Amino acid sequence: MNRRSRRRAALLACAVGVGCLTACGASVDAAPACRSIERLGLIAQSVPSSSYLPCITQYPAGWRSAAFDPQAGRTRFQLHSDRAKRPVIVELTPSCDTSKATPIVARTAGGRTYLAVSTIDPRYSGTMYDVFPGGCVSYRFDFERGVHIELMAQLQSTTGFVTRQQLRLDLKRRLGVRLDP
Repeated sequence: MNRRSRRRAALLACAVGVGCLTACGASVDAAPACRSIERLGLIAQSVPSSSYLPCITQYPAGWRSAAFDPQAGRTRFQLHSDRAKRPVIVELTPSCDTSKATPIVARTAGGRTYLAVSTIDPRYSGTMYDVFPGGCVSYRFDFERGVHIELMAQLQSTTGFVTRQQLRLDLKRRLGVRLDP
């Protein structure tokens, strides 16, 4: 392996290695944007079976993410709106139980989306699920009535997905490194 290849491999290992984040100077405060291939590598390694990786497509006014926490077997982060008192907890896991949820319009090709509402009044709370081969993203929300419809729409526009296959191609093309299957 030549010097350039070793450097690229070390950079990716540092970018996607959870234990190396501090040494590399990477911040783990916010969830990765859908264009942030190095940070998406963390998610890919946390749930190796997942065919899709959750990411941030855009932040509507008043939204931000925090507490990005990739670990073996799951990745979790929070989404905060200035119009909601509680954050939305977003979590990628290998699978989830949607038996008490209702199917809604799918947000991924080849996947399914479900909604389980726990309460409607005085607060609108529950969990939305995106289920696809090898993975499930759950969104635990708790919104005040009145703004809940707009907040649910904004939640869905804030989060998106990158396929594992696309990430693998981007890592190879842009950094010259390989994401293990």
